[in-house]
Amino acid sequence: MLLSFDYVRARSKDDAVNLAVEAGPNGRFLAGGTDLFVRMYDRQLRLKTLIDVKEIEGIEGMECQNGQGLSIGAASSLNMLVGNETIRSRYGLLAQAAHSVGSLQVRNRASIGGNICNASPAADTAPALLVYDAEIETWGPRNTRLIPISQFFTGPGKTVLEHGEFVYKIRIPEPDTRSYGVYLKLGRTNSVDLSIVSVACLALASGEVRIALGAVAPTPIRVTEAESILLSRKDEEAIAFAASAAKETAVPISDVRAGEEYRLDMVEVLTKNAIEQALAGLAATGEV
Repeated sequence: MLLSFDYVRARSKDDAVNLAVEAGPNGRFLAGGTDLFVRMYDRQLRLKTLIDVKEIEGIEGMECQNGQGLSIGAASSLNMLVGNETIRSRYGLLAQAAHSVGSLQVRNRASIGGNICNASPAADTAPALLVYDAEIETWGPRNTRLIPISQFFTGPGKTVLEHGEFVYKIRIPEPDTRSYGVYLKLGRTNSVDLSIVSVACLALASGEVRIALGAVAPTPIRVTEAESILLSRKDEEAIAFAASAAKETAVPISDVRAGEEYRLDMVEVLTKNAIEQALAGLAATGEV
């Protein structure tokens, strides 16, 4: 059972920061709570105060403006992303990644901000946000920061967030050209499972191919070496070289879900499949 704790609602960004500073190290921000309550139940966290941020203006919902990209409130549920037509059409890779998280019921509660703040190497939305070059807008004691997603994660369960600082929005720039994205995830079961390996691949009509991996390093990672191989060539040999480069970049561990060697092999297989599917999808739009 859960240990007792105090529950408070933040009415504004500044209110949330003040409450967190007052709560000290035993306080934590709450959005969906799908990971947080599990960790509290298992006694991995012993918190005295939970600060609900969902009533803060602008922290939930999405806005997409031509030329300015997409802004997602951090407390937006994953099912909100899955069901949003603009995200499905312009940022389909993110919708795919969000849809791969847990069950329908979990996605109704789980938030995109919580998914990245939990900082699991297997976080499903993180590889998608990496290939979209997302930025994390935060609010804290030093007011606001805009942090590139590539600099946000520092290790398993760790981010650059300071005490009293929370994620307010996730911002994704407008793509310079049309694109097609693919998210492939390998788990022990076909649904409701953590990733053993995940690959996000975004092919752009400009010729750029972006690749990110999840669950095979201390943090989700971009695979720039593989991306460079595909800048000038996209034939079968180049795709195979890129997949091999992704395998060489990965540094997985062995755990109860999969061994290191198996993960490395699956990185190569899934990366090759993701590149092929992304390029084929882009070609089908008439942009290649």
